[in-house]
Amino acid sequence: MQKESDLEGSESEFAKAIFYDPYNPLPYYERGVVRLRLYKLYEAIEDFNKAIEYEHPMVVLSISNRGSAWQELGEYEKALTDFDHSISIDSGCYLAYSNRGHLKYLLEDFDGALTDFEKAIKLASTYGSPYTGRGLIKFDKGDMKGAMKDYEKAISLDPSDPQPYSNRGGIKKEKGDLEGALKDYTLATEVDPYFADGYYNKGTILDKQSKFEEAILEYSKALKLSPYDVNAYSNRGVSKARSTPNDYFGAIVDFARVVELDPENVLAFNNLGLTRANLGDFEKSIPDLSKAIELDPTYAFAYRNRGKSYAKLDQLDKACIDFMKAIELGDDFSIELKKEFCTDK
Repeated sequence: MQKESDLEGSESEFAKAIFYDPYNPLPYYERGVVRLRLYKLYEAIEDFNKAIEYEHPMVVLSISNRGSAWQELGEYEKALTDFDHSISIDSGCYLAYSNRGHLKYLLEDFDGALTDFEKAIKLASTYGSPYTGRGLIKFDKGDMKGAMKDYEKAISLDPSDPQPYSNRGGIKKEKGDLEGALKDYTLATEVDPYFADGYYNKGTILDKQSKFEEAILEYSKALKLSPYDVNAYSNRGVSKARSTPNDYFGAIVDFARVVELDPENVLAFNNLGLTRANLGDFEKSIPDLSKAIELDPTYAFAYRNRGKSYAKLDQLDKACIDFMKAIELGDDFSIELKKEFCTDK
C-alpha cells in the first residue's frame, strides 16, 4: 500500500530531479505516474507531454498513461487516440490494451473491451488491471463466480489497486452481504485514499443500514475528490433529509447542486420539491415538482408529491387531478390521498 504522504513525497523528489536535470525525460514520466495516482490530472498530462517530447524509451507508456488521464477527465476521444497511438508504436504494449479495454467498457463496446482485456492478459499475465476489466464483463453477464475469480486474481497480482476491491464489494452487495461489501469498500480507500468511488460506495452501504450521519461523511469525502459527482450530491442530500435531526436545508443545497450540474435530472427536482414541502414551503415546492413532471410525464411520485402540496394550499381540484394521474401511473399510495381529499371518493 502506498500512502498519500508517500506519493506526495515521491512527487517532490521527482520535482528535485527535474530541477537539476530538466532535459531528462524519465523523472517527468515518473512524476506523471505519481500525479495520475494523486488525481492531479492536468499536471500529469503536462509531465507525460514532456516525457513524450524528449522521446525517452518510455514514450509508449507515457502516451498510454496520458490517455488514462484524459479518460479520467471525460475526454474519451483524446484517450482513445492515445491508446490507439501506443498500440500502433508497440503492438505488445499490454498497458495500452488494458487501458483501451476499460475505455471501451465505459463506451459500452463490450465485445471490443473483452478482446482488449484478453490481449492484455496474454501479453502480461501478471498484470492485474485487465482481470478487473474482464471481471466487470462477466459480472454484467451474470457470471458472479467468474467475476469474483477475476477480481481475486487482480487483487493477488496488485494489492495496491483499489478497483478490484471495490468491484468485489459490489458482488457482495448484490448478494446482500452488506458488511462484507463495506469491508471491501473500506479496503479500497485504504490502499488508495484518493479513490473517490470507494467513499461513495461506503456511503451507499451506510445508507442501507440507516447510518445516515456516517453516510454523509463518506459522500463528503467522495465529493472532495470528485466535486462534479451528481450521484454523490444526490445521495448526500437524501441522507441529510433522513438524518436525525433532519437537515432539510442542507439537503436542498445538495439537490440544487445536482440541478446545476444536470438540469434534466428528474429525481433532483422531485427531491427539491419534496424537501421544500417538508419545510412547509408548499408554494415553492410546486415549481420544482412541476419541472420533474415536465421532464418525465410518467413520474408518478412527482404527481403525488405535487398533489400533496396543492392539498396543503387548499387547491383541492388540482390536488385531485394529480392524485388521479399518480394512480393511473401505478402509485397505490395516492389511492388513500384521493379518498382523503377528493369529494368524488
